[in-house]
Amino acid sequence: MDERLQQIFHLRPLQEETIAYRNNVKLYRTLMKQTCKAELQNLVNVDMNIVETELKIPDPKLIPPVIVNNNDLTPKIDSLIEEVKMTSIGMKLL
Repeated sequence: MDERLQQIFHLRPLQEETIAYRNNVKLYRTLMKQTCKAELQNLVNVDMNIVETELKIPDPKLIPPVIVNNNDLTPKIDSLIEEVKMTSIGMKLL
């Protein structure tokens, strides 16, 4: 085979791939255009029915009371500071 025929055989699959890619892009554009057009028409043609809603508040008698135990909620900063000091001493020893 001469060199020119080899080049043609080498380029033909690339041409077919390019043609297929171009067709896929064209199909994708068409589908996206149709989808966007349909969505836009749906937005324009939709009937907006706003229904008035009421805030539903439960009966206060049915809500259990919140139990607050102050001892559990107070921060234990002293023990935390002591823990940090011990950790820093341990890190210095390493």
